Amino acid sequence: MKRNNMEKASIASFFTLFLMVGVDAQAAQQSEEEFEQLMPITGKVDTYFGEFQLDHSFPAVGEAEKIYDLMDHQRAAQLYLWGIPLVGMTRWHEVYKENYKEYDYNTLVSVTRFNERRGILTANETTDYFFGFSNTRDAAVILDIPPGLFVGMIDDMWQQSPSDVGVFGPNAGAGGTHVIVGPSTPSDEVPAPADNLLMHRVETDRVFYVLRAIGTLEEVKALSAKLRLYNYGEKPAIKIIDGEDKYAPQYQPRGLAYWEMLHRGVTDEVVGERDRLFMYWLRTLGIEKGKPFAPTERQKKILEDGARVGELMAKALVYDERLEGVLRQNNWRMILGGRWGDGIKNTQRMGHYDIFDPRARYGYEAVTTSPAMTIPVPGKAQAYIGKFEDEDGERLQGGKSYVIRIEKDVPAELFWSIVIYDTDTRTIIDNRKGVAGGKATVGSKTSGLRKNDDGSHYVLLGPDAPPKGWEANHVQTIPGRGWFPYMRAYGAKAEFFTDEYKFPIVNKVKDFSEYIK
Repeated sequence: MKRNNMEKASIASFFTLFLMVGVDAQAAQQSEEEFEQLMPITGKVDTYFGEFQLDHSFPAVGEAEKIYDLMDHQRAAQLYLWGIPLVGMTRWHEVYKENYKEYDYNTLVSVTRFNERRGILTANETTDYFFGFSNTRDAAVILDIPPGLFVGMIDDMWQQSPSDVGVFGPNAGAGGTHVIVGPSTPSDEVPAPADNLLMHRVETDRVFYVLRAIGTLEEVKALSAKLRLYNYGEKPAIKIIDGEDKYAPQYQPRGLAYWEMLHRGVTDEVVGERDRLFMYWLRTLGIEKGKPFAPTERQKKILEDGARVGELMAKALVYDERLEGVLRQNNWRMILGGRWGDGIKNTQRMGHYDIFDPRARYGYEAVTTSPAMTIPVPGKAQAYIGKFEDEDGERLQGGKSYVIRIEKDVPAELFWSIVIYDTDTRTIIDNRKGVAGGKATVGSKTSGLRKNDDGSHYVLLGPDAPPKGWEANHVQTIPGRGWFPYMRAYGAKAEFFTDEYKFPIVNKVKDFSEYIK
């Protein structure tokens, strides 16, 4: 009897659901009258992009050309946003090959000087960098990290990261042997899994490393000498070359050069399944994998305009954030992911979609991701926040003076810093020609940093020379150019993510007299 009732209840529920679905489907249907009212048989169609003429439902004479122009312009702008991560990595690889005759795969470039850093999107001045590329096409790559203070990551050419390495990596600073396998790596050129091997799979043939070494000059030198980077089957070795104070611009070029670089990037890499539709769009604009870059004059004009519009879109995504869950206290923004909604994730994959706007936004203003950067665990993460206006809501300008107040006891186990970037290039502000130039950072590792009596710090910013005795706390800005700060917290503690720690305030001032008494 009980089972009978349950069966009846189930049948009743089924028919209720069936009727509800039927009602919903019926309610969603559009009538013939509604259909015909929304577009004329003959007449004009008003759109956001202008009006178009129909003649007996056909595009009127000459209208198809306008529609195709609109279609191709829209595709070009979206392709600009799509290609940002790959173009940034491709340029970085190419400029290293141009700068250094002895540069090759499995070679690390030691980056320690101002001019070496200033071409890299939102690089910092606090850590000594080692950058390099490898190729997994013929054999897996082995990256052997020694125990010590390395903060680094592995990324593919779309800036997707399978793993951190070093102190925030799986072995928490105890060292480790990382095996990196790409989509083309022959199976017999991959070492057998073993307890002492950390296996990673990337989605492009080429792979990139960011290794930040923390310590004195001697400690960094000794630590880096123990690195090993080679392809499986080769003798374990490390090749590190000096950056030679050479400028290495990694940010995306403008105009037709952007598309030429994107063409080289897609030609040199495998095509992911999620990118096949975009590859078709490229083809309709004269850019095809494995074929010469040869767009028509019409296509070149569309590509050049698409790059301009695409970059405007990228600027809006960065400087006028519309993605929910990223803004924090007094308009500081979480640069990467974590619990804050739409931030980029190291896999670029969410539940039922792959991210697009967050990837374009982040790839325009910064470079590389990792699990510890995008899904931060308190005490085992890098935290990054940025701000693009002062406390009055006005944009930050190089011809005016400002004071950033940093509250005491920044919750960072390794270090914290404020770094100033140029709004146009998104790289370290190029103030080398100023009387106080060649410096863009104030932080816990800044020599001679002054602290206020209450434990807080002031960062002084403006176009003039710093007040005497305040050189360590000062960054010289450039009239006519915009700037923005990033605050970094390496080894960020829980208070950095829970709003218990109050983020800095940025005030425009007439002069620094009230702050340097």
